[in-house]
Order: sequence, then structure tokens, then C-alpha cells
Amino acid sequence: MANDENYKKIIFVPKQISSMRKLIQYITIVVLATGTFACNNDSKQPPQTEEGQPKMVKKKREDGTLSSINPVDENGYVHGVKVNFYEDGLTVHSKVTYEHGRKDGPAIWFFKNGKIYEHTSYIYNRKNGLTKRYYETGELKEEVIFDTGEELPGKKTYNKKGELTSD
Repeated sequence: MANDENYKKIIFVPKQISSMRKLIQYITIVVLATGTFACNNDSKQPPQTEEGQPKMVKKKREDGTLSSINPVDENGYVHGVKVNFYEDGLTVHSKVTYEHGRKDGPAIWFFKNGKIYEHTSYIYNRKNGLTKRYYETGELKEEVIFDTGEELPGKKTYNKKGELTSD
């Protein structure tokens, strides 16, 4: 009787494999059909990368130099850190964080020499919190606090030696 049970198991395994093959073939057909229809869809949504990350859109000026690199979401809005370049197309002008088309998060502007000009933060397209501006040589120039776009009193300015000149 033990031999009969082993015999039944041996016969049953190929049936399972046959069923699995049919299931895999069915899934493959469905995936291919879905992919074909998706490729022919005239949707305005930008394609995603293989990892599901937002697509990176490179914008160029009329002369061909790189103007900006923009990550975009599924609706085509800038979403992530947008990098803008100076006219040479190589030197970074700014890095601004966006959330679905609105400035939201840290933002940094640079001088052409690569040093930071301004470091600030945004919430819903409005400056919020401490903004620091610097001299082209790198020393702190001013500190300003914003509350949802409104500059608050208490702006501090500094000379190039780092000495407070007003507050």
C-alpha cells in the first residue's frame, strides 16, 4: 500500500506542474496584453523609471546648454529636488525641493564660485523659518526669519568679519 501512495504522488506531481505552466502562460499573456495597451495609451502622464522613481526631465536653453534637471511626478509636476544651472550649463545655480509642483522643503542658491548665497526652507511655496544669506566669500551676511512667506522683525546683518551690524 505504501508503494501505491508513492505511485499516486509521482503521478500527481506532473499534473501540478502542468497546472502551474498553464497559470504562468495565462499571467504572461495578461501582462503582455496590459503592457501593449499601456504603451498605446495617449495618457499625458510621464513614464516612470524601472525602479518606480519619478522621471527626470532635462531642460535645455536655445544654445543647447543645460538649464535644469527636474524630477516629475505621475501628473508631470516637479516633485523632488530641482537643480537649476547657470548659463554655462555646468555650474549649479540652485537646488530647490518641490512637492507636486510647489516649493516645499529646503532650498539653496549658489554663487557662480560654488559657495552658498542663500539657504532657506519653503512650505506650500512660501518661505518659512530661518533664511541665511552669505557673502560671495562664504561669510554669513544676514539671518531672516519667515512665517509662511511673511518676514518677521529681528533681521540680523553681519559684516565680512562676522560682526553683528544690526538686529
